[in-house]
Parts: sequence; structure tokens; C-alpha cells
Amino acid sequence: MTATFFVLLVAIFLADTALAGILGWAVRSEKYGKYRIHKGRNPIADRQPTASIALNYSLPPIMYAAFLYFFGNTLLYAHMPSLPRLLVETIGALMLYDLMYYFFHRALHLPAAMRAVHGVHHKVRYATAEASTYLHPAETVGGTGLFLLAIAIVGPISTLAFLIDFFLFSAINIIVHSNLVFPHPAFRLFNFWTRSHDVHHYYCRNNYSSIFPFWDMAFGTAE
Repeated sequence: MTATFFVLLVAIFLADTALAGILGWAVRSEKYGKYRIHKGRNPIADRQPTASIALNYSLPPIMYAAFLYFFGNTLLYAHMPSLPRLLVETIGALMLYDLMYYFFHRALHLPAAMRAVHGVHHKVRYATAEASTYLHPAETVGGTGLFLLAIAIVGPISTLAFLIDFFLFSAINIIVHSNLVFPHPAFRLFNFWTRSHDVHHYYCRNNYSSIFPFWDMAFGTAE
């Protein structure tokens, strides 16, 4: 792992923070607010304590730092892979993560887990990018841990594949909570993710996968 790797990793963290801020501003703005799926507010999430926000933002960097310190030299390699290998590493890790997350997320909807953990997030009925941090810390640890576990199972992978996966994993999680759909065809995938997760928040019974819709299709929970 080189200095460039760590610079890019920090840059992705900062870009995610900026993305959440921009989408949070857009959903409240007069110009882009008209593209909201739902107009309702989230008074509980709007009053989210600063300590809770700080905890949910700080836990993932701590977990990434520990993962890279203990396993980085074993599970990541620095040289440039061939394009086919890069695709296999990148898509394979994301698909495995999303499969594991599907079952993790679905398990969180069991009554006991919903009361103890996931119900905190579902107090936010109208998802927004800023409200995506309204989580129980155990859920933050679980989601990040599954992503790192997928990297470990598929690995060793290149540092480039890791950075691509991390960017997609983190950015998509922000996008799905944006509560915005735009009419331009370029936003078709963006809109799909947003609508799918909005349905999940609204009905609380379906669309458990985070990235790929076919897990819900395969297990009969797509809506």
C-alpha cells in the first residue's frame, strides 16, 4: 500500500461527506426539492444528537484503519491487475457483500432485531441523505464489517479494486437515501436505487439488498 492509496482513500471519505451534504441541500432547496419522492419531514432524524452523528461517521474509518493495519498487506496487492481480473475482483466483492447484506438486513427486520437495532433507522420514514446516519451503531458496524468480510473472502484483491469497491459501496448507500429522482435519462440508475430504497422505508417489508436488485428478485422480496 502506497501513500497514493491512502490519499485516495481519504479523498473518498471526504467525497462521501460532500455528496451527503449536496444531496441533503438539494432535497431542501427550492430548485431541486420539486424532485423529491416524498415531501414529508423526519423530525426525529432532524433532531439527531451530534454525538450520534459523530459516532456513526467515526466508526467506519476506525474499522477500515484496523482492517488495513492487520490485514492490508495480506489481502491487498499494489500492482495493476489485468482488466478481466480487476472486473472479477471489483464486481465479485460487491456482489458477495450485497448477498450477505441482504440476509443481514432481512434478519434486522425480525421483531427482536427491529426493536433492538434496526428500528432506530426506520424511525426515518422519508429517507434523505442526511438522515441516512440515523442508525444504531451496531448496524453501522455490521454493514461495514460485511463489506470488509467480502473483501477478505474474495481477496487478495488489488488496491485499485478496493478503492473502487469502497467508493461504490459508500456512495450508493448515500444515494439510496437521497429521496430524489431526476427526469434526465442519465439518472436512471440513480433513480432506481432511490425509488427502491424509498419503497423499503415506506412499507418496511421488501427491497432488502443495497446494490443489486436480483437478490430480492431471487428470494421473492422485490417490490
